[in-house]
Amino acid sequence: MTQLAPSAATPAAQVDPQPRRHLGRLSAGLGCALLALLAGCDPGGSGDGIDPGIVEIPVAYIKGPIPRDDAGDEIQPDLREPLLFTSGGDVYLRSASSAGADETNISLAVTGGIGDARGLNASHDGSRIIFSLREFDSNENDDIVPSWNIYEYNLEDGTLRRVIPGTSIAERGNDLHPAYLPDGRILFTSDRQSQSREMRINEGKQGFAALDEDRRTRALVLHVMNADGSDIRQISFNQSHDLYPQVLTHFDGGRIVFSRWDNAAANSEVNIYTANPDGSEQQILYGSRSHATGTGGARIQFVGLRETEDGNLMVITRPFSGTFGGGNIEIIDVNRFADNRKSIWRLGNLPGQAQSEATVSRVANDGSISVNGRYASAFPLWDGSDRLLVTKSTCQLEVDGEIRPCIEPYLSDPAAIEASPPYGIWLYDRVEDTQKPLVIAKPGTVISEVIAIEQRTRAPVIFDKQLTGNLDSDWRTENVGVVNIRSVYDLGDTGFDGCFFGICTPALGIGSVQDLADPTLASALQRPARFVRFTKAVGIPDPDDPTLVDPPDLDNDAFGPQRNRGMREIIGYAPVEPDGSVKVKVPANVPLAVEVLDREGRRIGPRHDNWFQVQPGDTLDCVGCHDLGNGVPEIHGRVDGEAPTINAGLPANGRLDNTLIPGTLSPNPYVGTPGMTLAELRFASVGLAVPPASEPRLSIDLEYVDYWTDPLVRPADASYDRRYADLDSALSVPTNAFCAGGWAYNCRVIINYPEHIQQIFLLDRGPDDITVLPPDNPTNTDPTNTPLNFVDMMPDTVGDHTCVACHTTAGGMQLPYGQLDLSLDPNQNPNNRLRSYEQLFEDRQGRFVDAGGNLVPFTVLDAVGNSIPDPAAEIDPIMSVAGARGSFFIEKMNGQEMDAGRSLPGLSSVDHSGMLSAVELKLIGEWLDIGAQNFNDPFDLSAPQN
Repeated sequence: MTQLAPSAATPAAQVDPQPRRHLGRLSAGLGCALLALLAGCDPGGSGDGIDPGIVEIPVAYIKGPIPRDDAGDEIQPDLREPLLFTSGGDVYLRSASSAGADETNISLAVTGGIGDARGLNASHDGSRIIFSLREFDSNENDDIVPSWNIYEYNLEDGTLRRVIPGTSIAERGNDLHPAYLPDGRILFTSDRQSQSREMRINEGKQGFAALDEDRRTRALVLHVMNADGSDIRQISFNQSHDLYPQVLTHFDGGRIVFSRWDNAAANSEVNIYTANPDGSEQQILYGSRSHATGTGGARIQFVGLRETEDGNLMVITRPFSGTFGGGNIEIIDVNRFADNRKSIWRLGNLPGQAQSEATVSRVANDGSISVNGRYASAFPLWDGSDRLLVTKSTCQLEVDGEIRPCIEPYLSDPAAIEASPPYGIWLYDRVEDTQKPLVIAKPGTVISEVIAIEQRTRAPVIFDKQLTGNLDSDWRTENVGVVNIRSVYDLGDTGFDGCFFGICTPALGIGSVQDLADPTLASALQRPARFVRFTKAVGIPDPDDPTLVDPPDLDNDAFGPQRNRGMREIIGYAPVEPDGSVKVKVPANVPLAVEVLDREGRRIGPRHDNWFQVQPGDTLDCVGCHDLGNGVPEIHGRVDGEAPTINAGLPANGRLDNTLIPGTLSPNPYVGTPGMTLAELRFASVGLAVPPASEPRLSIDLEYVDYWTDPLVRPADASYDRRYADLDSALSVPTNAFCAGGWAYNCRVIINYPEHIQQIFLLDRGPDDITVLPPDNPTNTDPTNTPLNFVDMMPDTVGDHTCVACHTTAGGMQLPYGQLDLSLDPNQNPNNRLRSYEQLFEDRQGRFVDAGGNLVPFTVLDAVGNSIPDPAAEIDPIMSVAGARGSFFIEKMNGQEMDAGRSLPGLSSVDHSGMLSAVELKLIGEWLDIGAQNFNDPFDLSAPQN
């Protein structure tokens, strides 16, 4: 660790190589010391003005300067950049019993007065406090950049220790926001990503800590460790930050609560989540539809979580940035509400709302000037008084270079802008609605956090889950858990109408998912949902990561048309059972999403834009799909808040009419447990049926087998599959090496456009393999529209029977069919993407290249079939990032209209159905569904670089 030289105004900091530092005792009887409070004067001469006897417990707080960059300009703190370092931040303690007592800087020995501090918490017995410190980067050694480390201060003997004693281990990651678990371990957030690194190695990649989904900084996710810093283990697998973890005592006692930056795709919102301390049973607690609740309906985020004495949550609501690190204090009734206007199902439609103002100060949390100042933190006292400690600013304006108060005439001055305010500590009494200052705000100083070091009831201990009672005792060895969905048709408290996001069963007499499962009432062809696809996020490496060999510095063109979708891999497919249920093994310790698919593996309905996870050997139970996709505030994934399942499961006799157990032959009887779903029954019957039923495992292919229809009732529905193995040998199969022996936890489908999709367009199919109709042309006079093969249609392309043969400019010598150019021609592409990729997704205007290589406007055909320039001509995109069902390309290739919103052309158009094989269409469709990325492998040497 670098030795910090003292500044002229700062005492030398002895940076001891040992992790424990003795700072001297404070005062005897600390637990009953009086905390002095400022009343606006300074009788004790300490510079703080003391009004003693208000609070009788010690207080710790973090104080530092207003954040500035290297040029000295002020910085607006941003929730998405939690590693912000402000030189001069320290942890202070006030615990004297007499007026005029001084504060004690308890972190000075580490920071030397030029470091920074973050994330205060205290033990339940008030004997210790814990926080994160970072030293100043002296630039004496370019190979060592100080990281945020966790320190513990013992109030009994006045010693400070770094929790992780070994420097090499401590410096491997930035560790922030520590909190004590009731069993003595420490919960914290960190960019170590220890289990994620290990999983990447198991996938055959380099082990690295991935950037968040905005690619700002490495993602901080939750970890736990022992009190001595040993056994560090990652417990959350979000792709952006999990922050401010706390342990709940009253509501869901023993579980943890934290703020999660849900940043998959277009979300970018901070919601409140809970989990067990081992990371299991992770679920959203509050907020997914409560963000437009700021001043004037502005969007706000939920941070700075603290549990109140009555078991609710006190939070700071603020936008990501633009409010000088402050916001409003609100109390959320999480006991009764899952969203601001949505009570949990068992309580009915409660009146009122979940969020309420904690103070009478009307704080603007929309980025506008907040005349009443702002709050950076709040800490509710648990002494029955309904008081809270807050760090608060007063409003300041800058007018013509002068600092003025937020009063008239300055507020109306058009030149007035809000200035960075100092923050002080106040005691707010919610009974009297009064506040008294504790530490006065001094110019240029921010007190960002404050806690009271009081004794509190210890939360219940929730032990790490043990694998017991499962049929498969090797789950941990396999590194898998299980996802158990009762019915994908369960969309909340809406019941079942036979439809799934616009796709409905045409069968009669279907009033429940049990009816849908009856093979005499509905066949497989009549069921809307047929498969699920599990996907995972691809971690994007830091281009400056020194631990990587040749780390990529990806250009935005390496991603898809919507860059915020990032890169994704396909984990595998599983069938949806006739009642809509799914139970299957999935990889543990990875960020997962699930999509519901139609018969051909095309996504139905919205994407799953929240990452979930399973622990090794654990089961994640899910009621259904939750989200109607129409803005209705259904409860999404909060177990205690959802409506009862629409899938009642097996009846009392343990059988569904006209079905048999998978793998058995009629009339062998089977009996399941009443209430079991078909997926649960199939999963439980593995190895028990005669002959043995096959294990429900994920597959990289679409594979359908009718396990359920009793052959005495009617013949089973036809089996079919879409296997990568059936691709033409000239095409690349998009799987990694770990899929070769059948599906395993590290098997991945990785689709890159140049390698896997473009090659489909370049595949020579032979003149007799495909029949087509003449192009849509007003000069076409063929009254019979007789199908023509490639040779008849385009005699100048004899010997070239590829998609590109028609869809090309041929060096500027022809207009491509449909004005769609599928050729490579990378030299004509302005931004590192193949021309075909650009053409498929853009309104193709001004992309035609003439014989001289010049870009000219698209042309249209006149009445006699001649091409004429038309600068206004524009062709709608043929592919859509909405997915396969929303892409006209897929409709055109299979001759079926779905969700693209365009009508298929008439008989005079080229009939493309049958040109591509079913497995080729499956490959293109799944690529569209996961985001149509240019690349899904950040380490591919062909991926565009900055």
